[in-house]
Formats: sequence, C-alpha cells, structure tokens
Amino acid sequence: MMKYKHLFLALGLTCGLQAATFAAPKPLPDTPYSQAPAVTIPVNYVEIDPQAYASNLAEIRKMIGPNVKMCVVMKSNAYGHGINNLIDQAIKANVDYIAAVDNNEFAYMAAKIKASGKHIRLLRIAPVTKLELIEAVKNNWHVEEIAGSLEEAQMISKTAEELTKELKHKVVINIHLYVETGMGRMGVRSISDMKQIMALPNLKLVGVMSHLANDYQESPIDVDSTHYQMDIFESVINQLHLPPTVIRHIANSGATAKFPWARLDMVRVGSLTYGEDLDDRQDPHHVLKPVMPAFKSTVSIIERNIPPHSPVNYDSMQFTRSDRYSTTATIRAGYDTGFSQYAFKESSDVLIRGQRFPVIGKTSMNMVVIDITDEDPKNKIQLGDDVVLVGKQGKQQITWDEFSQRNHMGVTEQVLLIGNQNRHQIINGSKNPQ
Repeated sequence: MMKYKHLFLALGLTCGLQAATFAAPKPLPDTPYSQAPAVTIPVNYVEIDPQAYASNLAEIRKMIGPNVKMCVVMKSNAYGHGINNLIDQAIKANVDYIAAVDNNEFAYMAAKIKASGKHIRLLRIAPVTKLELIEAVKNNWHVEEIAGSLEEAQMISKTAEELTKELKHKVVINIHLYVETGMGRMGVRSISDMKQIMALPNLKLVGVMSHLANDYQESPIDVDSTHYQMDIFESVINQLHLPPTVIRHIANSGATAKFPWARLDMVRVGSLTYGEDLDDRQDPHHVLKPVMPAFKSTVSIIERNIPPHSPVNYDSMQFTRSDRYSTTATIRAGYDTGFSQYAFKESSDVLIRGQRFPVIGKTSMNMVVIDITDEDPKNKIQLGDDVVLVGKQGKQQITWDEFSQRNHMGVTEQVLLIGNQNRHQIINGSKNPQ
C-alpha cells in the first residue's frame, strides 16, 4: 500500500466549479429501432445532415449517368447515420434499389416506400435465414434475396412452396444469383450449380451479382484485382445466356467512383453516399459532403489547481504535468460512446472554444479527462461548453480520418460505431456551412 501513498496524497485537492447553463441541442427524434423515450438534451451526439445525403445522391447520379441503376446501401442503420434520418431523401432521389440486411430495416423501409407510392425495390445483401424469409413474405415487404449457394437457393425455393400452401396463393421469390469471383465469403462457383438454381421452382432470377474485394487498395492492386474479378464475372454471364431483363451488378462504392467499366447495369453505393470515407480518387472534385460532419460532447466537470503529477483515471497510466499545477475538464463520453479506451496513447485531442486540448489518462466507460491547463485566460472554459471530438470549431478541425487513424480503425467502421452508439441531431449544413 505504501507505494501508492503518493497517489492518495495527490487526490487531496480542491477544485473550483463554476455554474453554467447547458445548451440543449434541438429535440432528437427516436430511432425506429429503439423503444426508449426520445431524449431532448443528449450529452453526446452526432450531427446528421440529410441535405448532404441528398446532394451526394445527386452527384453520384451525375457520375454514373441515366442508364445505370443506383442501389443505395442502408444496412446497419444506414452505416450508423440512421435510416429514419435519410430514407426520405433516398425516396425523393428516385433510387432504383435500397439494400439492407436485417428485417427490422426492411419493415421500416417497406412502409416508407409504400406510403410514397414509388416503385423502389428492396434487396437483402446477405444470406437470408428461413425465419427472416417467412417474416418478409408474410408482411409483403417484397424483399429480393441473394442466392449464394445451391443449398441456400433450395431452402428459399422450398420455403416459398411451404408458404404457397399456408397462404393459399402462389409465392415466388425474386433472387439475385451471387457469383463467387474472389471475395471468398459466399457465392456460387460452379456453372452447373448456377443452372440448377435458375431451374428451381418458386424462384425468379432478377439479378446476377458479385462483390469486389480489393477496389479500395492502392494502384495497381485495385485495378488488377478488379479486372481479374470482372473477367470471371463476365465469363459466367456469357455462359448463362441470361435474358436482357436480368440486372448485372458488381461495383461497390470504390469501383463505382474509380472504374466506369465496372458499373454494368447497376451500382451498389454505400460509403460513397455518406461522404466521410473518401480519397481523391473517389471524389476528385470534392463534391461529396460528409453526412455525419460532427461528433460532440459537453464539458461536465472542471478541476482547477490540481497538484503536479496527480494520477488520472483507471490504472493510473498517466499523470498530470509534473512541473506545474494543472486544470482538467471531464466530458461524459467514453468507450460506451465509441471513444477509444487508450486515446491518450495516440495523442488524441478534442476541441473546446476553438482550441485543441489533449486527452489524458485511460478512457473509462463514460468519462474522458482533458488537459485544459493551456486554456486561453481571456476565454476560459466553462461547464456546459461544447466539446468537438470530430468536426470543426473555429479555425480548428478534427477529421474523421484523423480520429479513426488514432483509434486504428477504418473511417467507415469508426463512423458506424459512433453513429450507432450516440444520439442523432439533425442539421442542415447548406444553411449553416462550417
């Protein structure tokens, strides 16, 4: 116990807390997937800009032209941006398809599409389970399914037959034949199996598809790998002798932006539509906008006059400055809201009052400590101040790319995690540009 004596002594400090009024964000609508009541004053939240999403869809339409169908991917709650926040923009844009994975997503989207009166088709871009298929058919969501193996296609065919008997009307499932070209997670490899699938009863072939594995890599890997997969795909297409109504699609966001020759009849665009995870090859003219431009929190407590070399947070992995008294601000973010537990090891910063401040100490579940010792004495930080974890404040900016790199994650993965763990505040960036 004696070796920790200096830690306990260091905790015998005083701090002056100044009262302040918390600025409440705009009321936030509850998501369609939560039964909890809506919270009007969240401590941590992300900003969502539906107008940016609409603008991105328009720019992608210009990119691919009028003769290529557009399938927008809204799986995983629109990559964390909230399907309920963006579905109206997708419908207004007259997209051809909306793709997702889970039935709770299809239930919500099918109702919105039906209410709009538009003919927008739904595609499940993952293998369906039998129970999911039964639920989708019985609720008339009209979800088109992937046939990624002969066994799966046989299950879909048999289930449709069973539903025909139960519902006393003919049930036919529209399918997209998934061809294995190099992704290696599902897909039919044998022409013989493909023809057997096409001959199964109760199925209607409406699309043939695959997925690119390396089109986000650096050149020439991306080009060579995409050409290799495209050659396999086109060879299969030629051997199947498909009618012209069958949609051929393989291009995801990366290939859609970089390789016009990969677009075929339809593109499936996910990350491209959300505008955060882009490089100059995907968006050379910088016309695509981030739909989630900011991740924010609030200063919840301030401690002043902290003795030198005082421990900070769990495991005492970092201490305040050894040469002077310190001031810290604690924010109510944490690894529960997607903030890295070891952000301090990566020299992570946040923005408060337009100034960068470093994270210190191990992040706990609901609290992060910030060293604000170098605050501007003429512009002192107060309780309730906005804290920008990602986004712009004054002349400073922390990008999603910077934030994700410090957390050793990809941007898309990071945005999805943060978006699905925090409340959403709707903004209109076109009216209030940063």
